[in-house]
Amino acid sequence: MSVYYKSLAKRTNPAIIPIFPLNGSVLFPGCDLPLNIFEPRYLNMIEDALRADRLIGMTQVKEEGSIEKIGSLGRITQFSEADDGRYLIVLKGLKRFRILQEIEDKAPYRQARISFDEFSADIDSHVGADLPAALTGSSTGDRNALTVAMKSFAKTLGVNVDWKALSEIPLPNLVDQASMISPFKPVDKQSLLEAKDTDERRRLLIGLMHLYASLDSGDSNKTQ
Repeated sequence: MSVYYKSLAKRTNPAIIPIFPLNGSVLFPGCDLPLNIFEPRYLNMIEDALRADRLIGMTQVKEEGSIEKIGSLGRITQFSEADDGRYLIVLKGLKRFRILQEIEDKAPYRQARISFDEFSADIDSHVGADLPAALTGSSTGDRNALTVAMKSFAKTLGVNVDWKALSEIPLPNLVDQASMISPFKPVDKQSLLEAKDTDERRRLLIGLMHLYASLDSGDSNKTQ
């Protein structure tokens, strides 16, 4: 994690941002999200962002087409162009925001007026993961409970995991990364994003992993 990104997140407070709505994908402060951009209006959005402050907002889309009110501000930290015209980018999560109002504009992509008032503590995500467990409020029991849930979920999914490598990731960072990559339903990913803090998110993540593991196990038993 980086003191630089903590400083950047603290001083970066745009009032209006372009919005990239993508179901099933959420971005957490301090985490990286690779994206493959191919739709013309979003290629346009990336080009505009690169010419400006390299900022875009990530949100999910509700069933009726409206966008979720809570999303995350991301900064483009890596960019490349594929031979077929696609853009391959990496977004660094800075902090969460609440959408106050969508903005009508000539741009082909959505834009919104936002507020960061509820999420001032997000800036600490950029350095908190480097702190010893005693200073982050985490404990061996917290990590063990998450590991048990992750092992159960991984077994259900049939995926191999390097548990030794995961054991070296600071707990707050592990919680956020697992929340981003786990194949949960969009509504569950949104709940993880909207969790008040890492501790609340960890408890919710553990519950979801056990729930999904039990549901999938039940389905498997029915087919046997």
